[in-house]
Amino acid sequence: MHNPTRNTIEQRRAFLKHAGLGCGSLALTSLLHQEGVIAATPERSNPLAERSSHFEPKAKAIIWLFQTGSPSQVDTFDHKPELGKRDGTPLAGADPKTGFFTTSGKCLKSPFKWKQHGESGAWTSEIFLEISKHVDDIAFVYSC
Repeated sequence: MHNPTRNTIEQRRAFLKHAGLGCGSLALTSLLHQEGVIAATPERSNPLAERSSHFEPKAKAIIWLFQTGSPSQVDTFDHKPELGKRDGTPLAGADPKTGFFTTSGKCLKSPFKWKQHGESGAWTSEIFLEISKHVDDIAFVYSC
């Protein structure tokens, strides 16, 4: 049986525990700094200062794409065939008791067609036709 009072108490306790640990860590850092235990060395006083690498650099150039506000990964480079199979079905795992999903909804597949390209067989959608010609020269990083 769902008991909202018990969940609220447990959530409050967990919040206070984590907040207390965070405040304690801040206090410990301040105390250690006052004692000179974690004082920055003169060459490290500027965290943005250039410093030498541990290894000989090999890359000649890096292109970093931070795509905030960009097209969804489901419409670009992250092919999800299972999503296509579940298109229009209710979202599995939605539990109104947890409050994780605030509105009910259905699975929605990408409106674009997908194909594998290059020797690597990387999946790209039809919106990147030019990029799909170069998938073997691109590093795709799939992370959380």
